[in-house]
Amino acid sequence: MDSTTLTLIIAILAGWISLNCSLIVIYLLVTGESLSFQKRAPRKQAGSVPPTSAPVADSPVLVDENAGAWGLFVMFDDPTLALNERLGILLGAAGAVYESSSKSFTVAGDSPRNPIYIANAYPPGRLPSFTNDNGQIPIKGVSVKMLKKSRTATPNKLQLVRLVNLSKELARAGGKVLDVEKQPVTANGLQAVIDGNAKV
Repeated sequence: MDSTTLTLIIAILAGWISLNCSLIVIYLLVTGESLSFQKRAPRKQAGSVPPTSAPVADSPVLVDENAGAWGLFVMFDDPTLALNERLGILLGAAGAVYESSSKSFTVAGDSPRNPIYIANAYPPGRLPSFTNDNGQIPIKGVSVKMLKKSRTATPNKLQLVRLVNLSKELARAGGKVLDVEKQPVTANGLQAVIDGNAKV
């Protein structure tokens, strides 16, 4: 083997290795993983008590076992007929579709298999269509929820983000966001829902 063949083989191998390394770096950048090494957690010893994770301070309760749904409430401070009209505009802008059978609105969002339902928070739970009329009675609040398909189901992350954003938009009309236990939800609580730290 002469020196030019050896130089050519070494150049081809160096090019192949650099191509593979650059593909690995691009993959790690695209997936958001880091190039650093992480320490492994120490193994549990027999008889040791596992540490309990502290609950997040502002983690709202999303699950309503009676209704079989995850959701939030938006209660309006000063309900008027003008607010009804504004609510109709907001629901139209969000892409909500009126369901005449249930007298509520549905937003498909990012996951049409698990849509978001918007209904009147007070009995009988019906909303006007907002196209023909805005209703005769001011709406005091709405529930924004996703129905559970089964008892062990977990909420879709994309739909949780959509649920939080829709609740914020509706609250800007003059209300506040409450969880299922009727406790006010702060901005940190809404972020906890998006991060998956809410009680579901």
